[in-house]
Amino acid sequence: MSADVTPCGSGARPKRRVRAGLLAPTLVHPFVMAMRAIELHSINRWEASFLREEVGGYFTHGIECRPGATVLDVGANIGVFSAAVYERLDGDVRIYAFEPMPPLHATLERNAREFFNGRLTALPYGLASRDDELDFSYIPAATIFSSSSRDQGNIEDERRRVTASVVEGIRQGGLGPVLRRVPARVLTPLISRKLRVLRHLETHRVKVRPLSSVLDEQGIDHIDLLKVDVEGAELEVLRGIEERHWPLVRQAVVEVEGWQQNRDTVCEVLLTHGFKVSTEQNSVQRAGDIGMVFAVRP
Repeated sequence: MSADVTPCGSGARPKRRVRAGLLAPTLVHPFVMAMRAIELHSINRWEASFLREEVGGYFTHGIECRPGATVLDVGANIGVFSAAVYERLDGDVRIYAFEPMPPLHATLERNAREFFNGRLTALPYGLASRDDELDFSYIPAATIFSSSSRDQGNIEDERRRVTASVVEGIRQGGLGPVLRRVPARVLTPLISRKLRVLRHLETHRVKVRPLSSVLDEQGIDHIDLLKVDVEGAELEVLRGIEERHWPLVRQAVVEVEGWQQNRDTVCEVLLTHGFKVSTEQNSVQRAGDIGMVFAVRP
């Protein structure tokens, strides 16, 4: 599957082959992918498999982690990204994982105790531009879509967006050559019905904090990799970093929702703070209006 890969600040748009995308069609068949490596405790096993398959996509465009790294996993869910980093570095890493949703944080904390040998600190709040308490919508059947920006008022729009992305993933061969030949007009109502689970929301009042306050509190003096996957609150996270702390960040990878609206702003924040920035969006992500931003200090 091809993707648009763009160095920010450049007019070039070279193409290359990439992974299936962040909205791959595992929602259609929950066990299409098998877990590998650390068998984390999970709420929905298919999500752990799905997230595991996505991890490799973060380590492109010059993003790397070396032994002894300090990594911030913002939007950690149950800790799949953290586990992959821990495995890559053979446990020689310090991870701070942020997950505000109580059911997810409880699972993350259990995984931290049992699998990370004291190397992961599970923090029970989200990140934002200021201290606050927010209502988050939690989706038990698909926890990866839980967010402060989703509620009963917009969940149908979200279901249509996710449906379009999943259908595109199938049309690109995500579930094999047979389903790839099924017309989109047939797949769309089938997937839309499957995604009715998104309607079943729970509301949790959770705490959010600016990252700079956390850095001071935890005594973090460098960040080798800042990973942000927060379902639409990316700019809020970045705006919670004070000027004095930006030099501590060596690399960042940000998944951006509302790509058309927010991509340029996210890139500008990172460019302003001295990063070399690239973006990537494949056809599955394009259908869901999301994409990836990669930032490395030159």
